[in-house]
Parts: sequence; C-alpha cells; structure tokens
Amino acid sequence: MDASTFPISFTYHLIFCLIAGAFFVVQFIRLRRPYQLLLAVGIVASLLIYVGGEHNKVWFHTVGIFELVLLLGAIVLSIIARKKEKQAAAAQAADTAVDSKTEETDA
Repeated sequence: MDASTFPISFTYHLIFCLIAGAFFVVQFIRLRRPYQLLLAVGIVASLLIYVGGEHNKVWFHTVGIFELVLLLGAIVLSIIARKKEKQAAAAQAADTAVDSKTEETDA
C-alpha cells in the first residue's frame, strides 16, 4: 500500500486496530451500547484493505463503502441511544418529583 493511500505502515495500523477494537469491545461489554460494537467491528474491518491486491480498486471501494455503512450505523445508533437516555432521565426526574411531593403531603 503506498503512502498516499494509507499514510501509516501495516504494523502501526495493526497495533492501532487491536488496541482500539479491544477498547470498544470492553466499552460495549461495560455499557451495552450497540454503536460501540459497530465501531469495534469497523476499526478491525479496516484491516481488510490489505486482503485485496494492491491495485484492486473494486475491493478498495467495497471496503470503503462497508466502513461508511458501519460509521453511519454507529452515528444513528448513538443518536437513538442519546434520545432514550434523555427520555429515561426525564422520566426518572418526574418520578422523583412526584415521590417528594407525596412525601410532603404525607408528613
């Protein structure tokens, strides 16, 4: 792979992918957010660029489209998760407010 296409060597890319992939897998296990699993898969899947031949443009673009789909999926899942967290926080705040009003009237 020439430096204009991929500016880091395979060794550095492999090390980065293993560390970043492991980080996102651990985060997924810890927090259970689906977008983290997609990011882990996407980062490790970037190594697929080395599987095709050096001049295989079809494979190069296929991997790029796959990476784009994974990234867009992670963005969408992240937005959905954020909305659900906000709704849960609002519902919890409303429950807390109702509970404290009930305690005040009981006292």
